[in-house]
Amino acid sequence: MDNVQNSIAMRITPFFSLFAAAALMAQNPPAAPKPIEAETVVGTSGERKITAGEVSKIMEGLPPQMKQNFSRDVKGFLSQWFMLQQLVGEAEKMKLADKSPYKEGIQMARMQILSQALIEEKSQTTDIPMEEQKKLYEQRKDNFTMAKLKLIYVPFAAGNAAAAAGGKKTLTEQEAQAKAEGLVKQARGGADFVQLVKANSEDPISKEKDGDFGPIRRNDQLPDAIKQAVFALRPGDISEPVRQPNGYYVFRLMELTPQAFEEVQTVLVTELKNVRLKQWLDGAAKSVELKVERPDYFESLK
Repeated sequence: MDNVQNSIAMRITPFFSLFAAAALMAQNPPAAPKPIEAETVVGTSGERKITAGEVSKIMEGLPPQMKQNFSRDVKGFLSQWFMLQQLVGEAEKMKLADKSPYKEGIQMARMQILSQALIEEKSQTTDIPMEEQKKLYEQRKDNFTMAKLKLIYVPFAAGNAAAAAGGKKTLTEQEAQAKAEGLVKQARGGADFVQLVKANSEDPISKEKDGDFGPIRRNDQLPDAIKQAVFALRPGDISEPVRQPNGYYVFRLMELTPQAFEEVQTVLVTELKNVRLKQWLDGAAKSVELKVERPDYFESLK
């Protein structure tokens, strides 16, 4: 008996030791790494010492796209950064910024950067009153109505000749049209649409989901013929066959659901801001539009 008890004790002791260690770690989680002070030297570039604070300032001043590049390769990015700084320093010693054509190029770059900065600032600080947002929502409510569908896809071969694909006969366009029209007739006559999907549809993605497709909206990037057919239906209706370049679609509209104002508010605000921004830019362009006094001079510049 003592031998058995000792054997059991030897088996369970390591388990309880591990359990106790885990419990102790849970009570005393590892300390978070100590933040590096801004004045700490974290690298060198040539003879120059680079501090954590300097790296942080570089990173904070970068535009979003450059921040992604920085994160992907910090060492490579900073090496390139310090090389550019060195080249700029040498150019400044030579006073290249005061020489043509560099002077004019710098002026043009400055104009472009500052004008783009102003446009972005205008866009970000433009305030759109709530009543304007809701007014546009009411005007565009149809665009924010979502249609949930089921579909049957009947493909056809290009041209008049049927093609064989994986041993299965592909229909000609005329055959596919006739089949799609027959499916419409069956569905409108009361046949189970899901069963028609399973037996006839050649779209594998929607077929796996019993024909489910969507939801779609009027302003989605879909062929106009499809959107016109779908949004002319009432829930439960079956569409006429809709021809597309490689086949016919038969749709059943399951439901129409309007998106709430809160769901599309960001889209509305962006659109209204873009309208305001265009109006402002058009006004700015008109105020400085050049009036030609000597057409012959401008013709001579061509």
